[in-house]
Amino acid sequence: MACEQISYRKSTRVGIIGAGISGIAAAKQLSHHNPIVLEATDSIGGVWKHCSFASTKLQTPRCDFEFSDYPWPQRDNSTFPSYLDILHYLHAYATHFDVLKFVRFNSRVVEIRYIGGGDGRETTNLDVAAGPGEFGPLLSGHPVWEVAVETHPSKTVEVVP
Repeated sequence: MACEQISYRKSTRVGIIGAGISGIAAAKQLSHHNPIVLEATDSIGGVWKHCSFASTKLQTPRCDFEFSDYPWPQRDNSTFPSYLDILHYLHAYATHFDVLKFVRFNSRVVEIRYIGGGDGRETTNLDVAAGPGEFGPLLSGHPVWEVAVETHPSKTVEVVP
């Protein structure tokens, strides 16, 4: 009996889009996969950095808006942190857990393409055979994606497998 050998694309690389609060937290949790965080701008912070007015503050006390494994300095201060306080806290978190090394700044994602389920077959059709509310085989196996990234200031587009 002959064995059929299937070629798998093996990668433990994880891509994360954006270095806001969720992107930095995801990078920390997935650090053992050596993730790449693609950040379109030159800094972390997401909307807290790029969409805040000088008067922007949290609507909740600082102790209600913190990572479970990294409490705020002056946690018992019940004032509402400003966007600058939040940016400092996020940067301290990213530094403490050494996740900035995963961030690739000035790298804007311009296209994402699903190319296969890791079973050696190329797939571009994402039809789902399962019924409503079921995911079926959509991302079975080890999904493989290509990500097109525009790097600034050169505006060069590269594909990150």
